[in-house]
Amino acid sequence: MARTFSGCRLRAARHAAGLTAEQVATAVGRSPWAVWRWERGATQPGIGLADSLADAVGVSLPDLLADDRQAVA
Repeated sequence: MARTFSGCRLRAARHAAGLTAEQVATAVGRSPWAVWRWERGATQPGIGLADSLADAVGVSLPDLLADDRQAVA
């Protein structure tokens, strides 16, 4: 089972934590633009940065990963 970074999960975790994209960006040393691009799936952070993002929004790294398997009908 392969898992990839999920921008939707990042956005949901950020909102649940009551954080702005600017606050998350500051916490991981990136620009708010980078956070918005990750959340929208335009780009993906490296694994080390994804771990820092998870810490910044208060979740574990697996919580920011999505299973890329297709649902079987």
